[in-house]
Amino acid sequence: MKEFRPDYPGSGSHRSGSRKARPLFRTRDSEQPMPSPGQPIPPKPRSASQPPPRKPTTGGGPWQHMVNTYAWVAEQEFVRSDRKDRTTEQWIFEQKTRFPDIGTQERQNIEERVRRRMWEEAMNGYEIEAERWMRHEEEMRRRRVAAERERERQRARAKLESSLQEELRRFEFEAHMREKEKHERDRDAEKRREDRYRAQHAAREREHRERVRAEREKSIVDVWEKYEKQWASLSATSAASEPLEFSDIPWPIQHTVAKPEDITPTEISNFLLSALHSQNQSRKERIRNAQLRWHPDRFQRVLKRVREEDKGIVTDGVGVVARCLNDLMAKEKRA
Repeated sequence: MKEFRPDYPGSGSHRSGSRKARPLFRTRDSEQPMPSPGQPIPPKPRSASQPPPRKPTTGGGPWQHMVNTYAWVAEQEFVRSDRKDRTTEQWIFEQKTRFPDIGTQERQNIEERVRRRMWEEAMNGYEIEAERWMRHEEEMRRRRVAAERERERQRARAKLESSLQEELRRFEFEAHMREKEKHERDRDAEKRREDRYRAQHAAREREHRERVRAEREKSIVDVWEKYEKQWASLSATSAASEPLEFSDIPWPIQHTVAKPEDITPTEISNFLLSALHSQNQSRKERIRNAQLRWHPDRFQRVLKRVREEDKGIVTDGVGVVARCLNDLMAKEKRA
């Protein structure tokens, strides 16, 4: 077994008070104390030329959290690579310290193999990272394509819905117009029916009025003829005939008279001066002929034939008729 030099680190036979053991190769970490096995390697101190570590920010836009995430990942990669380099340097230092008698060529071969292994590991890591990044980019591209297709589907769906809504509004408008036209046709038909009904009702009313007027005229003519016949009968009947009652007197009124109060100037005027009879006589002639019949002195020969119990009301009725005739004659003379 080869002996170690007493001034190398790890040798337990150095004397007290001797100089501090120095490594064969001077590195940046040779000035720092080596950690004991099992302890984590502390991070290297930051030099003045290195930028300060990136701190996560809490604002700056909707993509700031992604920027912070990528910065944190890069920082972790740097720390992991730094720890690997420090481990490799520590291994090289231990090998140089443990085997100081290895030749220069052999030591160079070992260092070359170590460097090659480090390079291969780095390249392998870069390839893995590149492949991972390519897979990430491919996934992002697929997501973008899927999102674009989804947007296209949404736009097509929105366009279809818009066209359907427009078609529905057109159908509703056409249905509304058809309903409006139908309502107008129904209203016009109802108006025509109402006009036809009113015309028919007016025609029936006219017919009714004509019929009533004709019946009234016929009634007036019939009553006048009956009135003249009764007076002719009274004039031709002798005094020995049956006694007369109040209702047997031919009063100059169209309707039946039951008591003297039913005799009014209006009724007498409408009956005597009607245009439906005696068209060959003037109004004055009609009134004069009536005065000759209803004068109280001339009516005495008829009054003698009235029953005793009816003479009083017959006399009152004759007086009313005589006064009404006098008033009508006075009006005609003033006219």
